[in-house]
Amino acid sequence: MNLSGNRFTSAKNIPAIIAFSLSAIISSSASAAILINEIDYDQPGSDTAEFIELFNNGNSSTSLDGYRIDLINGSNSRVYRHIDLSGFSLNSKDYFVICNDPSQVANCNDVFTSSTGWIQNGAPDALALYDNENNRIDSLAYEGTLSPFTETAATNAKDSNTVITSLSRLPDGTDSNNNQTDFNLGCLTPGTANIAGTGNCSTNKVSAVPLPAAIWLFASGLLGLTGISRARPYHSVNTSS
Repeated sequence: MNLSGNRFTSAKNIPAIIAFSLSAIISSSASAAILINEIDYDQPGSDTAEFIELFNNGNSSTSLDGYRIDLINGSNSRVYRHIDLSGFSLNSKDYFVICNDPSQVANCNDVFTSSTGWIQNGAPDALALYDNENNRIDSLAYEGTLSPFTETAATNAKDSNTVITSLSRLPDGTDSNNNQTDFNLGCLTPGTANIAGTGNCSTNKVSAVPLPAAIWLFASGLLGLTGISRARPYHSVNTSS
């Protein structure tokens, strides 16, 4: 057989093969950039403010079409809830929060259920994130080890029904594929960078003021400083996150 005539081994095709391989690596890395970043599955009293936060650690916006989160029951390793993320996208270095009550969870992007207590409290349980090709790209087992969802070793941190806290990646957004190393107790920060500690550190994100509105606000401030008073039209500024 003349191997030099085989299109897969031809020297002129080597650059194309290399380019294809690099493309596959880049594509895989882009998928893995979406992380489970914070979870609050247990609160003092009734569990009415549970949430899951994702983080895009990549350098480009990612469509979440076809992505899903599976919640896994540790007693039988079966999925007890699917969360379909289709229809959303996540910008680079930004957060995506899933909750049941936006009045209790700041910066909630997906109110996917009105049920309370929708995340089981463990001993153990797990959650797993899948991309649009059904690859498991991130997972976290909590309150114990649950194969295959524990990444390397189980985290020693546990959410609490007496103290306000969450399981958070610390430092924020870091991923060593080791649940024990990556997750620790943090104060609640849905939609913003994780902070070590306890308590509710939630802050509402405010969108940037558009440039024309910013210019108008600056000019109106100058008018006020110079004592010039004049009627001006009402101007609304969108502060939704």
